[in-house]
This record gives sequence, C-alpha cells and structure tokens, in this order.
Amino acid sequence: MNLFKGYFGGQGLYPIPTAQTSLTIVSGDAGAVNSETALRHTVVYACNQAVADAMASVTLSLYRRKDNAKEEAKDHPLYNLLKYAPNPYMTSFEWRQMIITDLNLRGRHFSQKIRNGRGEVIGLYPLIADNMQVMLNDRKEIVYLYAIDNDHVPLKAEEVLHIKGLPDSTGLDGINPVEYNRKAIELSKTTEVFGINFFKNGANGSGILQHPQTLSDEAFERLQKSFAEKYQGLANSGKPIILEEGMKYERLSLSNEDSQFLETRKFQKAEIAALFKVPLYMLGDMEKSTFNNMEQMATNFVVNTLMPFAVKIEQAIHRQVLGTDSDLFVKFNLNSLMRGDYKTRTEGYKTLLNIGALNPNEIRSLEGFDPMGKEGDKYYMQLNMATLEQIGKTNVDNKD
Repeated sequence: MNLFKGYFGGQGLYPIPTAQTSLTIVSGDAGAVNSETALRHTVVYACNQAVADAMASVTLSLYRRKDNAKEEAKDHPLYNLLKYAPNPYMTSFEWRQMIITDLNLRGRHFSQKIRNGRGEVIGLYPLIADNMQVMLNDRKEIVYLYAIDNDHVPLKAEEVLHIKGLPDSTGLDGINPVEYNRKAIELSKTTEVFGINFFKNGANGSGILQHPQTLSDEAFERLQKSFAEKYQGLANSGKPIILEEGMKYERLSLSNEDSQFLETRKFQKAEIAALFKVPLYMLGDMEKSTFNNMEQMATNFVVNTLMPFAVKIEQAIHRQVLGTDSDLFVKFNLNSLMRGDYKTRTEGYKTLLNIGALNPNEIRSLEGFDPMGKEGDKYYMQLNMATLEQIGKTNVDNKD
C-alpha cells in the first residue's frame, strides 16, 4: 500500500495525516520548542533553508561503473526519480529539501519505496518522520510502525528508505537535534519575544510617575490611560514627556544598550548557526566577513556541512535502494559549489587536462556545457612529460 498516494482515493480528496506530536504555543511567550515550532524561529529557519537549498540545488545522478570509468545510468528507473521527480507530487529539489529539513529538525527521514514487478524502485514517497517508530522484532529484524489516525501500519525494512542524522545509542535511529539543543533555541526565541515586546511597548521603558498630591481612583485611572496613549508604543517612542501639576517621571528600566540586548541577539544567532554549521555571512551577518575570507568560508561550508549530508544520503540510497552488490551508485556533484572564480577554474581545468585527469567533455560537463562529441572523450597529456625512469634511460643512451 502506498501510504502517501493512498490518501487520494477514488471517492474524493482525503487529507494527508499531520504529525502526531503535541504543539504547545503559549500566548505572549516564546512557546514550547519542538521540531515544528523551532522552524518558526528566524535563525533556525534561515540555517535550515541555507543547507536544504544548497543540497537541493546540486545535481544528484545515478551512475553505472563501466571498466575503469563511469557513465550515467539513464536507462534505469531510479535515474529520473533522483534527478527529476521521485513521485508525481514532488520534484527532486523539493524531495531533497524535505530530507535535509527532517535531518536538521528531527534527525531522521523516511520515504516509502514503491517497486514494480521486477523489484525495481519506481517511486519514493516521503512519510511524516514524527509518525514513525523504529524497532526490532523477535528475529532481530528492523520493523517500522507508521501512525495513521489511531492505527499503526507495519512496514518492512525493504519498503522504507531510512536516512539517519547523528545515530542514537542503539544505531537504529537518529538523534533529534532540536530536542538535544532545546535550551539554546528556547533562549533565542525568548530573546526574540523580549525584543518584540520591548519595541511594541515603546523604547522609553517603564518608569514611575510621582504626583505631589494623593489621587483618587478615578484620577489615577485617567492619568494612567492618558500617559499610555501619549507615550507608549513604537509610534510614540522618542516623544518628549510633558508633565503638569508638579509631576515627576523616573525611569526604572535600563536602556537597550545597557541591557546589552543587541549583543545577546548576536550571540544567540551565532550559537544557533554553529548548531547547523552555517557561516554567519549566509545569515546576513557580514560583520566579520571580507572579500578575502568569504570564498574560504564557502568552501568550508561545502566540506564541513554539505559533504557529510551528501555521503550519508548516497550511502543510504546505495544500501537500501540499490543493494550493496550493485554496480550502480549515486553521487552528488558538490564540485559545482567549489568552483571559485572563473580564472581559478580555468587554470585548474588546464592543469587537470594536461596531466590526463580530465577530458574535454568532463570539463564541459562541470561547466554545464553539452559534450563536443566522441573526440571530447579522449584524454590528453603533454608530450614533454616523462617519468624519472625514462629520463634516466634517455641520459644513458645519449652517453653511449
């Protein structure tokens, strides 16, 4: 049974089940933090989107090993699933965005594998990660239980593509990053709510109005309402406070600078960015970024952040979809994110071409150009290059 497609029945359109987790949002407060509410935080959303968009943008292709080389396996059903559309409802870009979001916020992703009569995977349909339980049966086999309404549908391991984040102590599932870093995200969200209330109530802060006489209850209410209408709120911020009848105003709250609110916000942004391994310049913080170090930071982002995700997804697909004995394999092309400026790329290509490491068609492919024909598949090497052994033999022959 296709659990994703099954909700679009012949009797009408049925809603896809929502994750069966409790979401608690407290009015006027930062709210409880879980995988869903964490994404509503600006920095968490920006960090996740930076990683998800990058992983979804690079090419993911299916290759076949051929002699000592490789070629795209365009005749295999999985080729179009991975490169273009894993199912009728999603593009490959959207599917990979969902995978990274699940790994970032839940530490686990599940997609149901739909096979044809030959056992080939012809569809990959994402499942709600929060609705899945992973366990072992009596025969020590992995079994998945997928919650739908008040029922649980059992799934065999061969029916599920399971990609884990950081493995838990059992190795069966991944650790939830939001759960393990809840306090840091809660603190950042609380700081954000404080900022909203601070500017909503006006930057003048709270204070004490001193009246030389004793006010009646009616006069007190009228004075409080009048003062709030004239001086509270962002629109009234900065207005001079005009007092009558000998009243005095004494400020109680610290100024925005004295409370180091902005510094706290910067620290929280940096802390969350570190959790997702995202450089701050990708979040719009250019304070420590220069023209010279941005390219290095971009390279570090690819190597330290994206590459682990790429290897994790490649190995999961190879083991769970293709099989370990298959001559097929999948590969992300992260080179497109590390090409640098045009001058640096062309110099690098020239070096690799001259030593026979790349042929013209491979270089054209890296730049997004069409192949130039069979001649472009040939490898070249400079004729004036020789091994030390050959050079020594030539010198001996010349002496003779």
